[in-house]
Amino acid sequence: MINIINTAEFSHFLRINRNEIIKRWLTKSEVQNILHRHSLPFIDKNTHILHEFCDCFIGVIQWNSTISECQIKMGFVQLLNNYNISTQELFTLINRLKASIEDIIFENGNLSFNLHSEIETRTLEIANELVSNFESVRNGNYDYKSENSNLLAEYKKAVDLSNIVSKTNPKGIITYVNDKFCEISGYTREELIGKPHNVIRHPEMPREAFKNLWDTIKAKQSWHGIVKNMKKDGGQYIVDTNVIPILDVDGDITEYIAIRHDITELEETKEQLRNINKAMKNKVDELYSMTNSLEEKANKDNLTGIGNRESFEEIYAIELKRARENDLPLSLMLFDIDNFKVVNDTYGHQAGDNILVEIASIVSANIKTHDMFSRWGGEEFILLMPNTTVDGAYLLSEKLRVLIETHHFSYTDAITASFGVAEFHTGDTKTSLFQKADDALYVAKKNGRNRVEKGIAE
Repeated sequence: MINIINTAEFSHFLRINRNEIIKRWLTKSEVQNILHRHSLPFIDKNTHILHEFCDCFIGVIQWNSTISECQIKMGFVQLLNNYNISTQELFTLINRLKASIEDIIFENGNLSFNLHSEIETRTLEIANELVSNFESVRNGNYDYKSENSNLLAEYKKAVDLSNIVSKTNPKGIITYVNDKFCEISGYTREELIGKPHNVIRHPEMPREAFKNLWDTIKAKQSWHGIVKNMKKDGGQYIVDTNVIPILDVDGDITEYIAIRHDITELEETKEQLRNINKAMKNKVDELYSMTNSLEEKANKDNLTGIGNRESFEEIYAIELKRARENDLPLSLMLFDIDNFKVVNDTYGHQAGDNILVEIASIVSANIKTHDMFSRWGGEEFILLMPNTTVDGAYLLSEKLRVLIETHHFSYTDAITASFGVAEFHTGDTKTSLFQKADDALYVAKKNGRNRVEKGIAE
């Protein structure tokens, strides 16, 4: 959402939404009814007057001019008079134009109480002066020549004082620039007159943008867009640009007028905000990745890369609760390496660590994805098997036992493991189920090691 907070931003907002404001105004039902009722045709001349009046109205609303300075106002009231439109209908047209502006602000920005009041005040001023002019026209008491001459001079003065203005011939050769154009570009008037307009073209501007510009104005249509230009000293400035083709009585293009507003500061602020947002997003992504990495490391055994005791305890509690509430099978396997102290004493602790890593790899490759495999401590491992009975756990344990016994380890082939398995039954707790598996492992050790024993159901 755009927050309109100052005059410059508000003026820019109205300019970039000018076409939508005109479209909404002319398609409002009350406006359509008036134009149709009086059979006011949408020929080029009439459409041009309505569009110019809308531009005049917007200029007054955005504090760039007063209605007295708008040359088109008399053409507008004369048009209404020609088609016998009433004073009340004039008020309706003006109010519907105001409503179109407020609709756009409300949808895209921030229609504050103060802004609404200011628009209401300026609309009333416009309406009062237009009604006065309208009555003068209807009564035949208006001196068009004098008014138009004065307004034209004042309008040109206002445009020159507040905008960057240039004119070119139909081939794009500069024929006129005002003081503001020279001031912002760094060129003198003499350096610009007679040169093609691309003398200020910035190399970062895409050629497609200028192709669209020329296609539009050669078709005798006004073009509007944001353009980045280059100063004489190599610096840059950004302008909100309108290029308008000027036609002669035969409808041929005689020249182009470009009216620009400097929005460099606004665009640079936007770019800074975009960069800040991008940097913040990158930082958030980086922190998120670091957090995930730290969480993953916190849940993994540093040596083997499988789950650690802490992460197992969390999953154990969740799966036990799920099995109890849904009457699902759940089995637990506990195993350790036989005579592991002898391996460490004989081959060293590095060899022992390598064997632990290899066994973890063997088991990980032969269990289901939803089984929870963790290092319980030292040479002891634990495996939680949801949706698995004790018979299924026994078969898996026997398979793992054989794989370990027949595996060619890096330092020795004489590695075996003993297994104890137990199944959850109603009334079991985390402690009691673990104890059944631990007791079974003890029996396997006692009965000669390298074997699997089942825990006794209570």
